[in-house]
Amino acid sequence: MQTYILNLTGTIQGVGFRPFVYKIATKYFLKGYVLNNNQGVKILIQGNQESIQNFLKELKNPPSAAKITSITKKKIPNKKIFSNFEIQKSQTHSIKTATIPADLALCQECINELFNPKDRRFLYPFISCTNCGGRYSLIHSLPYDRQNTAMANFKMCEICQQEYTNSNSRRFHSEINCCPNCGPQVFFTTHLNYNDKPLLDSQIIPFLKTTPNPIKNAITALKNGKILALKGIGGYALICDATNQESIQILRDRKNRPKKPFAIMCKDLKMAISFASLNKKEKDLLTSQIAPIVLSYAKTKTKLPLHLIAPNLATLGIILPYAPLHYLIFNEIEFPLIFTSANISGEPIIKDFYTITQKLQGICDGVLLYNRDIFNPIDDSLIRILNKKTQILRRARGYLSDIPFSAPHTQKNFIALGAQQKSTFCLKFHNKLLLSPHLGDLNNLESFLNFKQNLNLFTQQYQAKIDTFCADLHPNYAYKELLPSKNTHFIQHHFAHLLSNIAENRISSEVLGVIFDGTGYGLDGNIWGGEFLFYNPKKPLTFQRIASFAPFYLLGGEVAIKDIRRLGIEALFVAFKEHYKTLKLPLLESLKKDYGKDILTFFYKQHQNTQNYTCNSVGRIFDMVASLCNLTQKTSYEGEGGMLLESLAYKAQKNKIQAISYSFAIKKNIILWDTMIQEIYYDLQNHIPIENIALNFHFTLANIIKHIANQYETIALSGGCFQNAVLTQLTLQILKNKKVFLNQEIPCNDGGISFGQAYYMQLKTSKESC
Repeated sequence: MQTYILNLTGTIQGVGFRPFVYKIATKYFLKGYVLNNNQGVKILIQGNQESIQNFLKELKNPPSAAKITSITKKKIPNKKIFSNFEIQKSQTHSIKTATIPADLALCQECINELFNPKDRRFLYPFISCTNCGGRYSLIHSLPYDRQNTAMANFKMCEICQQEYTNSNSRRFHSEINCCPNCGPQVFFTTHLNYNDKPLLDSQIIPFLKTTPNPIKNAITALKNGKILALKGIGGYALICDATNQESIQILRDRKNRPKKPFAIMCKDLKMAISFASLNKKEKDLLTSQIAPIVLSYAKTKTKLPLHLIAPNLATLGIILPYAPLHYLIFNEIEFPLIFTSANISGEPIIKDFYTITQKLQGICDGVLLYNRDIFNPIDDSLIRILNKKTQILRRARGYLSDIPFSAPHTQKNFIALGAQQKSTFCLKFHNKLLLSPHLGDLNNLESFLNFKQNLNLFTQQYQAKIDTFCADLHPNYAYKELLPSKNTHFIQHHFAHLLSNIAENRISSEVLGVIFDGTGYGLDGNIWGGEFLFYNPKKPLTFQRIASFAPFYLLGGEVAIKDIRRLGIEALFVAFKEHYKTLKLPLLESLKKDYGKDILTFFYKQHQNTQNYTCNSVGRIFDMVASLCNLTQKTSYEGEGGMLLESLAYKAQKNKIQAISYSFAIKKNIILWDTMIQEIYYDLQNHIPIENIALNFHFTLANIIKHIANQYETIALSGGCFQNAVLTQLTLQILKNKKVFLNQEIPCNDGGISFGQAYYMQLKTSKESC
């Protein structure tokens, strides 16, 4: 007989791993125990060598939601002879390094039970098992045990406790196990005039005027065209009938969201296929336990009012039910739902009813909620399939914080604080790299407080002592007040984008980074965003800016980012100089109408003023072209101009239009785009279809990339502009003989900045320790 101690790390808490270990240990008649601790899972096994080897072999095939990062095995003397194998109480005295488990969509077994009239959880909105249900959103400390979650207030009934201790049950050691007799309950109210002190949902519900038959009443309201706030796994969503034009328009008016696209939730894959051209990978993602919003191309001839759901866009965001409550609603309706986060634009997702009453009075007509609290609000993940590969645009619910990465070893712990937009942070702790979920934009107090709350969650969960920080160069980012005067390192925004790609794809060679985005603070204090950066791994902490787009002025400063007429007129100033006076375009008439006939002269004088801030961002060049083409003149959401152009370019591709490159020049490593603007203007005057112009513009950008990349073998594309599928695919086609790498698991937008910063710190601290 032999005895071994196994210590395992990875995503192995809250995913049915201990019951899995128990079953294979008892299968081979091994004795000992398994328990959670702050590092992961500890196993003691005792038995003959053959049984132990069989156990170790099966251990490497854990449940689908589990992920083993490392296993250490140590043989110990047989000091104690065990009589059985058991799941023991968790140990909490050691340093915490276990990964916080992700929230998982409802599994098929639970779906079957949910709609089985003979099952005791028939139609119960909180059915779950070891393979599905809330995790991250419910936990307030490690290890993942019931008393450390929002389920601590719900004591298991006798039958649930029997399931919990029965090794043959799917709920064997399920920490969130419950049933209608002992678990959370659902409530529906149309009264949003609560003005008392802030309370958690578990505390506030006794004070609310609720109705009987909550789900039935909510469904009736939806059928009558009402807008509801629905409490999901990670926060509240606003929902309404996605085929009801009046309801959608009312929602847009109430939420002051005139054009930004909504996602829809479909009953099942069959319904989703009727609205979008889904490929196999997109179908697999929709039905996975990540259950993200999948961005796909919409079918045009459907009952959906696409002009209200995703105005003038070719794409449609689709999500399927992932929580029991979603399934129960769709059990009684046959129409898709508008599914959008219940928050004020730019603010974090709402996690409690009290905030609903403070923020959404007058927006929703009723609230379907429950008395289990959400400790950690989290958005739905957003993904698209690009070039047959997954491209995560928003990494949130369903994804783990633990990111596998390859970098030189360093003992130092640090936090990389990311960017202002699409903020995330990255914690380096005990050779783990932990990426926070998407936390939104840090442009208001609520978002910044949410950022700090999540920062505290991660550092307190892991009891991490952090004294070193990495931040963006931008002097006005909200998180700058958190930075200590010492031990803070700064990295240029676009270099962080490049490093996020290098780290994710484990690129070890010299590489040309093509970084296109909307805004990033440059080394010279101006706004960059059209960058070609050379990286040499022999000099890993530096980059060489080998080419960039010619700079231009933001007339009026940041106002131009929303009033893109100012970018359109700036493009004409650059391209035609004083001859702008002879030009005729809708944007010129629009400016004169709003500001008077002398406004163009005023702006031209501003253009000639060399003290203006300059910008060379490709994202803003997209806005220039969108304004010239009169697609929009005042953007109502980030990236609107670019998304409209992408959709038109996609339409041209569908119509088999042959792309033609506009002219450009490169002088002293500066890409001159004035002739491109001239040719776009003349195309407009000659009534060339707008979709052709959009496609040609995209092709010109790809052609510019090809021209600069000619002398390089390895290319890394990053930055928010490469969320654009048309631009990315044209670039991949035109560089088909090169090694081209994209961000996939790490967002190419600013959601990946913290990961790039963390990789920089890993390189820097490892070099300093040598």
